[in-house]
Amino acid sequence: MRATAAPLSSLRVLTILCIALPLIAFAAVGTYRYRQIRAETELRLDRALRIAHEHALKVLDTNETLLARVTDALGTDDAAAIKKREAVLHEQFRAMAFNKPQIQSVWAWDVDGRALASDRYFPVPADLDVSQRGYFVWHRDQGRGMYVSEPLLAQANGELFFNMSRGRYRADGSFAGVVSVSLFPSYFQEFHGEIVADEPGLAITMFRTDGAVISRTPQLTNVPSHLSATSPVMSRVKAGELEGSLHGVSSVDGRERLLAFSKLGDYPVFLGTGMDVAEIWKRWNVEMAWLAAFGLPPMIGLYLSARLALRRTRVSLETAERLHEETEARRRVEEALLQAQKLEALGRLTGGVAHDFNNALMVISSNLYLLKRKHPDAAGRYAESIGHAVDSAAKLTRQLLAFSRRQPLVAEHVDLRQKLPQMQDLLDPVLGVQIKLGIDAAPDTKAIFVDLAELELALLNLAINARDAMGPRGEFRLTAQNATGDLPPLLSGPMVLVEATDTGAGIAPELLDKVFEPFFTTKAVGQGTGLGLSQVYGLCQRAGGLATIHSPPGGGTTVRLFFPAAPQPLVQSSVAAPAHRSHLGLRVMLVEDNDEVAAALMPVLEAMGCTVSRFERAAPARDWLLAQTQRPDVLLSDVVMPGEMDGAALAQQARQAFPALRIILMTGYAEQIDSITREGFEVLPKPCSAEMLAEALARTTGQAL
Repeated sequence: MRATAAPLSSLRVLTILCIALPLIAFAAVGTYRYRQIRAETELRLDRALRIAHEHALKVLDTNETLLARVTDALGTDDAAAIKKREAVLHEQFRAMAFNKPQIQSVWAWDVDGRALASDRYFPVPADLDVSQRGYFVWHRDQGRGMYVSEPLLAQANGELFFNMSRGRYRADGSFAGVVSVSLFPSYFQEFHGEIVADEPGLAITMFRTDGAVISRTPQLTNVPSHLSATSPVMSRVKAGELEGSLHGVSSVDGRERLLAFSKLGDYPVFLGTGMDVAEIWKRWNVEMAWLAAFGLPPMIGLYLSARLALRRTRVSLETAERLHEETEARRRVEEALLQAQKLEALGRLTGGVAHDFNNALMVISSNLYLLKRKHPDAAGRYAESIGHAVDSAAKLTRQLLAFSRRQPLVAEHVDLRQKLPQMQDLLDPVLGVQIKLGIDAAPDTKAIFVDLAELELALLNLAINARDAMGPRGEFRLTAQNATGDLPPLLSGPMVLVEATDTGAGIAPELLDKVFEPFFTTKAVGQGTGLGLSQVYGLCQRAGGLATIHSPPGGGTTVRLFFPAAPQPLVQSSVAAPAHRSHLGLRVMLVEDNDEVAAALMPVLEAMGCTVSRFERAAPARDWLLAQTQRPDVLLSDVVMPGEMDGAALAQQARQAFPALRIILMTGYAEQIDSITREGFEVLPKPCSAEMLAEALARTTGQAL
């Protein structure tokens, strides 16, 4: 009996466990999956909002531009003069609205709400009167500004539309009428319908600040035309929030939803997205049903067989372990992504500062060149001191732009097996005789594709940091090899690893997340700019890799630089740098919005024998170029400038119109730098020396220096 009781007791316990453990696991997985499904739904909801927001904002921006063009076309003429030009205005309005499917019509109304001109009718119907329309009354009684109407029915053909309108005013400020551009709500509904089609339970609503619904997808019948003032979203909007996400009951259909909303720029219009919570439960129920369908037979089998129960338990533990590993991996990836986004934002800030600084350096550099040329005797130590200061400042902005990844760099295949040992002479003077330097590159190390000067600067920065951390004695090692094993999050494919290791005191753990930020330094005031490691980080990001740091307190510091392996073998090339030429004899079209930069550049170009035509904006420059019978030899343009067109767009249009025209772009910072270089345009950095400018002009036009 005793021999039998023990196994029976064990089987009873095991039988209970075989039922209890699967039920517990089912509940745990169900809880986890519900939270995960909800989180995924919130991400999809936010993504749908961002897509719809970007589309709607572009459409409204286009309409605002069109309103400005309509106002310009009307000018300051009174109603009688405008009626005399109705035929011309009709054709102008039609051209403006052509190929814009979102536009229902374009109108100009007089001070009494009577039609003056339209793109749809000529002549306009005499009986049309909008003097009682809300948007007309608003402009007539409340003053200037943009007005977006609620959906309206057209008097002429019964079409549903909503208006974007602006008032017209006489020179004395009195009301002169209204110009309006009408849009189809159905245009937005069609676009939103494509998004909703892939997301069951999703609803997208465009509404005004006062809650008036402009478009709703999917469309519903017998629902109010305004959102309730006490609805979850409108409560947030009235509280002054421009965007947000929440959980509440929709005032439109009364269903419980996850909601998100965002304002469209400066327009009095919001976009809202909502996901029916019932869809989350539906998806969760389906998954749980499948889980139960697959789990119930094994549970019955486990109940009947102790051995199968033990095996099932073992499988469950293994599954839980895999789930834990996947969760941890996901957490690490998310943390890495957040850090990358933070550094990217800081990079944009520093890049913008460097752009303005580079313009100032360009002025100083150009005027220094002219001073030396016109007054050679004055080019003594004071002029040389100014030149050194410009070089130092340019180096500082180069580090800033390297971090922000907005500087035109010259990437090349770099064989670390050759280049790394050659840096011994560069690093030895920096480290000093008391610090031991070791450099080693594995024989099979693949080539990488980077700007060699930036790589040298990065390693120099690491050597300086190591020297300051170690004091008078220590060891600094540089190694290169093909990366093996697990790569950091966000990296994949064949990578090359460059490691810089020192024997210093290390870095406090709470500071490790900040060391790659620009201007952050642990050194005393005056002993460091805090840009060294940020330049290293920018170099790796620019190359498609990543920089990481490992520094246990008291155990030294190791900085790892990951670079993608070059897809092609190293190509050796050598191009002799041409010498400066004093007379080029070129006709140069200079497009530069900064008056001080232009005032400094024009004499430099003229000193090279060039005839210069200067323009402050890209659009007038384009118009002038198209009107010339004898085109200039070279178009020299800044990239970043205000107005409807920047230097990159000007260069593209000039190339399309005149393929033979030689084009050079200059920039100290350009958001579109990658696309510019892919287009094949030559880009000069600001500041650039007169010699560099002369070389580019001669090279672009095919002259030999």
